[in-house]
Amino acid sequence: MDQPTPASQPRRSAFAKLAIATTALTLVLIALGGAVRATGSGLACPDWPFCYGKIIPRQADIPPETGFTLVNVWLEHSHRLVASVVGLLIAVIFFWALARYRDRPGIIWPAVVAAVAVNVQAALGAFVVLRLLLAELVTAHLGMAMIVIASLLLLTVNAVRGPMAARGSRRLGFAHLSAAVAALAYVQILVGGHVTGVVAGLVYGRNPLLFDGAVLPTITTARQGWHVAHRVLAYALAVAVVVLCAQAVRHRRERVARGQWSGADLWLVRLPMWAATLVVVQVALGFANLILGTPTHVVIAHLTVASWIWTVLVLHTVLAYRLAPPAEAGVTAQAGVPRDRVPA
Repeated sequence: MDQPTPASQPRRSAFAKLAIATTALTLVLIALGGAVRATGSGLACPDWPFCYGKIIPRQADIPPETGFTLVNVWLEHSHRLVASVVGLLIAVIFFWALARYRDRPGIIWPAVVAAVAVNVQAALGAFVVLRLLLAELVTAHLGMAMIVIASLLLLTVNAVRGPMAARGSRRLGFAHLSAAVAALAYVQILVGGHVTGVVAGLVYGRNPLLFDGAVLPTITTARQGWHVAHRVLAYALAVAVVVLCAQAVRHRRERVARGQWSGADLWLVRLPMWAATLVVVQVALGFANLILGTPTHVVIAHLTVASWIWTVLVLHTVLAYRLAPPAEAGVTAQAGVPRDRVPA
């Protein structure tokens, strides 16, 4: 793949900055979406794309019988406005990538995925309002937001670091582990979002360690099943992130011994540590949700931290694949084929 020319470097730098800004604003959008859900403001604007037929709704526009305040209305309306800005920025990224980076698969394909995903997400947002917050649609809306984040992160890393040099056969075990942990986090986010959507957060009371006083749950309803799945996946993710941290330290030790470690590789250890810290915070927030009865501010923080965990794990996965070391030279035990020609 051709390296960018010096003349194209300023444009690439500006493109990378736009990608970073769009990613950050998408995380803000997810936090706003959490605030909308936690405050029950999802139907505060009954029409779409406007709010009570206006771009700037006022208290006088809100029928008293709805029970919504101007705070509810502006939370939902702000969420829509920020979503519109994110959609516009992703459109700019898409057309910019199409015009300048068609020879860079690491940029053009994430741009395509982000553009498609953000439009699907917008459509789901409209259906969420029209179908009165159907839990499955709300969960799909959240899941699509995470896909947008993942696409933007991949695009951003590739824009900032440039094309990945061809390195032949590489050792990808550590990268595969990171991808598996990120996938588990994605499933947990979907399950957690569905728990909120079906109002299953307190089906077993407020004890975070027991289920209605029992160590093992008795599951008789779908809501109870979703709640138990969310708790089990939370512990599984905590264990998986600890394993990833241990493997990151081992990975660094092995690469240092081979002389394959560089300053850029430090993130392969730092990011799992960040993920572990965020998971501890997330478990504490989950406990607080149960003990305190899902207060609004804790629910918002819980969803926001979940998006940060996803961001850190996806970023680590992208870097782990990019920085994967070459396979060891030598002869395989199978047929005398040089090890560096065997796919890792």
